[in-house]
Amino acid sequence: MAILESGTVVAVATPEGEGGLAVVRLSGPEALAVARRLLSAGALADPVDSHRARLALVRWPARADTGGPEPGTPLDQALVLPMLAPASYTGEDTVEFFCHGGLMPARQIAAACRAAGARGALPGEFTRRAFLNGRLSLVQAEAVAELIAAEHAAGARAALAQLTGGLNRQLAAVEGPLRDLLARIEGALEFSEEDAVGPSREDVATTLRAARRQIDDLLDLAPAGRLLRDGVQVVLVGAPNVGKSSLFNALLGADRALVDPEAGTTRDVVTAPLELDGVLFVLHDTAGLRDRAVGVEAKGVARTRETVAGADLVLALRPVTDRAQPAPALGDAPAGCPVLPVWTKGDLDPAATGMVTSSRTGQGIEALRRALLDHARAGGVAAAVARGVILNQRHQDRLLACRETIDQLLEDPGAGDEVAATLLAATLQELGAITGRVFTEQLLGEIFSRFCVGK
Repeated sequence: MAILESGTVVAVATPEGEGGLAVVRLSGPEALAVARRLLSAGALADPVDSHRARLALVRWPARADTGGPEPGTPLDQALVLPMLAPASYTGEDTVEFFCHGGLMPARQIAAACRAAGARGALPGEFTRRAFLNGRLSLVQAEAVAELIAAEHAAGARAALAQLTGGLNRQLAAVEGPLRDLLARIEGALEFSEEDAVGPSREDVATTLRAARRQIDDLLDLAPAGRLLRDGVQVVLVGAPNVGKSSLFNALLGADRALVDPEAGTTRDVVTAPLELDGVLFVLHDTAGLRDRAVGVEAKGVARTRETVAGADLVLALRPVTDRAQPAPALGDAPAGCPVLPVWTKGDLDPAATGMVTSSRTGQGIEALRRALLDHARAGGVAAAVARGVILNQRHQDRLLACRETIDQLLEDPGAGDEVAATLLAATLQELGAITGRVFTEQLLGEIFSRFCVGK
């Protein structure tokens, strides 16, 4: 075990601030001994009854390694929960203190644990230990961070499904047949003098094509991972005074953007979140597009174009009274970005057809919200949630490398068994790097440094 994972560590596992409870987590080989130095004799007497909480007065340790209050000073009355290895989050002996919320109780208990021999945990160190002790795969550990950071229901559901093994199962379905194929090829190579028969070229090709389809299927969900993580970026664009801010407010159901009859009053991008059926949409109200804008308005138009460049969906707005006018130019929209024409001020023309809205009467607002959800579903959000797959850039890079080596084999069916074994081993190496079966200290440092202290 690396130095980083050695010793017994402690951290406050809940956010600071007023609340009913706070949690201090203590984990490592000396967790029970450190906890006993803070408690009355017998509070954690041997044999320890694992996973059974007891109420105890927590005091400053009598023989502290650092300065602090007088030995024996009461710090708080807390529920103390011991969890013996391996049946704990980290897979180590763990003690958690459930103390009163607020700034001081948890801080003082954590300080007392450090004074009694523990050290402060680094960001993500508890989850890192859980990974190294086999409690979580690397993709499950990343799902912990996704779940903590989730700001909407769909993202939380997808992260939880990945934490409970969604992506692991998908990757195992790819890896298993490839591992069996490699074993058969290596067996034929090892026992070639005994006329061992390896897999036929047809068997090899069939297995490789199936693996490639599965990898492509996972990569198809990559955009959904970003949408679940960051939200669907929806940009409202149009000429000045077409009703962008009014529609923006109507979709939100709140007066978030200023509305004025004067054209060109929106000079900056106004952004607000909208959650529909658990999916996060980030709406951007923008300055009106026109070629002759000057001064501050011209800067607003420039920001509009920058925002459009990062859109997942563009709502191109025109009032029903200007049907003869051309749609706004969207040359800055990303390639393949859907553009949904939306007619505004529908109350001025009851005969208008299409996606017709009226911020004044509410006409078409629910239909437009449903269209936003349809776009998210088309982007694979529902499938990603159901399957528990939130691919990040690391996962995508590894899967693309797998597909490349598989393609090499498929493009050269006459490659010898030695070449096939080498490329298959490389593919399995890349898959193992996703789940954490294969890892480096640098990779772990990059992943867990993004976690909060206490997780």
